[in-house]
Amino acid sequence: MKKCSWFLLLAVLFLCFPLNGRASAAVKTSPTIILDGQAIPMQKKDKVELINGSVMVPLRIIAENMGMGVLWNQQVGTVTIPKESGSIVLTIGQKKALIDGASHSLATAPRNRNGTTLVPLRFISEAMGVQVSWDNSLKVVGLTSAPLPLEQPAITPAPASPEVPDQPVPLPAAAAATSTVHSLSFSDDRLMLAFTGDVQPSVHTGNEPLQIVVELPRTNFSADFLQTVSWDSRTQSGEQTVTGVPNVNKLYYGLFEPEAATLRVVIALSADTNYTSYIEEDAASRLLVVDLSSATAGLPPAEPVQPGNGKKTVVIDAGHGGADPGTIGISKKLEKDFNLSVALKVERLLLQEPAFNVVMTRREDTYPPNKQRAEMANELQADAFVSIHGNSVTGSPKVRGTETYYYSQESKAFADIMHRHLQGTTGFPDRKVKYNKYIVLKYSNMPATLLEVGFLSNAAEEAILFSDDFQNRVAAAIVAGLKEYFGIA
Repeated sequence: MKKCSWFLLLAVLFLCFPLNGRASAAVKTSPTIILDGQAIPMQKKDKVELINGSVMVPLRIIAENMGMGVLWNQQVGTVTIPKESGSIVLTIGQKKALIDGASHSLATAPRNRNGTTLVPLRFISEAMGVQVSWDNSLKVVGLTSAPLPLEQPAITPAPASPEVPDQPVPLPAAAAATSTVHSLSFSDDRLMLAFTGDVQPSVHTGNEPLQIVVELPRTNFSADFLQTVSWDSRTQSGEQTVTGVPNVNKLYYGLFEPEAATLRVVIALSADTNYTSYIEEDAASRLLVVDLSSATAGLPPAEPVQPGNGKKTVVIDAGHGGADPGTIGISKKLEKDFNLSVALKVERLLLQEPAFNVVMTRREDTYPPNKQRAEMANELQADAFVSIHGNSVTGSPKVRGTETYYYSQESKAFADIMHRHLQGTTGFPDRKVKYNKYIVLKYSNMPATLLEVGFLSNAAEEAILFSDDFQNRVAAAIVAGLKEYFGIA
């Protein structure tokens, strides 16, 4: 049974408190609330209010302590609470709500207090149902998700307070977003969320219903992303059915808490599931991965090579892939497509070179995690690692050029040679060889370099980058650089 109806006892409790002055005045208090034997933590700003005889609680209390996937639409002032089947929709200032599509009346409309949304406990308790108890001597609210005995004494509610017309409540202005989500998908037992900006995502679990919740403050979805997914502009939310993944039912996503411009993504579960989460950063974007696969799952199978045959083993990495598009070009072309196209051309050329074994981190539109790409090369004891990318600078369409990165000092000479061949072929402005802590470079044990061929955010360079003839020349330059570094004629 869901815990959400613990709210009923709170409503009864507050009706028992005496009110001074007019019945319509708002009275603030902070009672002790025990949920299944555990006290619910409440911050100083979390004030429970009694308004017109209805107990109102900050929405944050519901979201954090009841594990609910609550979504907020600031434009129309709606609050949506997804359930295992159906949903609850409340609207700021309105006494009508929807439960699984059916209209229900509220004694008091949801309010907004200085950017905090207050919702009526009595309504939510009736909508979702939970058993409650009250210790009058200790002034403690007891909440339990299990049914109480039938002999539990009934509590008679206090007389209803006279109705006072609700006054319009202005909605708070949403905080300016500083980060953007560009793509979101669930595949291979992993949620993958590509974003840009300085945001630090948080990941936590909820118990009733079971779910994994991802929150990104001060973040918006990109317009391009919203055109590719199921999206309800009225509730500013969407959902995706997940099939073929044990214990995962659906994926919900939307805007929550306008005062923080917070994005929330909810993985709805059918059973307790372990997970790990981590962020991968690359040349043009960041990727949050929530991995539900077994902790014992190993690396993707490495391609077999013949050790001791005198050949140099080179790992060619097409950056990004799958749910991670990399940067999106000025004409909406995707970096991951450019990277893969060039990488496959490099592979074809290296297969014609008798001095090389070539291994690809990906040949299709898939996403191997960046650290695993490096670990694959380490497992093979590769002699060199080359990661291929396109570049971008948001808001600066005039920036152009070719640049190359290295991490370890051992890789500097390798990066210098590869850059000289690459930049000489592209003819783009020379942005030099630079140091960076990119994951694929940091965790590689062999000479490794990351090539930023050109800028997709520049119209002229983007058009050239996707030319088949240009890509063939870039592939030939990469092979020429490898041959020079290893002293192969």
